[in-house]
Amino acid sequence: MSIPVWTRQPTTWHDPKCGFSSLPPGVKGRRVALDELPERERTIFSKILQRSPDLILILLAGHIRALSKEKLLGVTSMTDATDLERAAMAAALAPLGEYVGSIGMNRPMADYSKQEVLVLVEVIITAYQHYFNTHNDDIPF
Repeated sequence: MSIPVWTRQPTTWHDPKCGFSSLPPGVKGRRVALDELPERERTIFSKILQRSPDLILILLAGHIRALSKEKLLGVTSMTDATDLERAAMAAALAPLGEYVGSIGMNRPMADYSKQEVLVLVEVIITAYQHYFNTHNDDIPF
């Protein structure tokens, strides 16, 4: 399963063919396993990962890179969500859209203040829990 990641900090590396490359925070990539790589790259990256076990492999801007976990913001998806959980997630979309519309839909999330992000999280969690609690008759306690 491919796990998406976003860069948390500016990322710079040197490529012998292209020189220095730099990416701003917020660039999307995905995690890569060693067994997905061609034999030559697998050998090179396995040596790099043995020397620095805190690095992870990322397909970023079309190239495989070994980056530190501190530079990345990982995202995992809910495994085996039930129909009720999926319905609760969908029910959170309307309150989420209403809140985002009230603070400005054209603003990138990077421009949100800390307080705006906290309210956004609260809106989503509240809507999810409300739907879940009002539509779940199978709670055993």
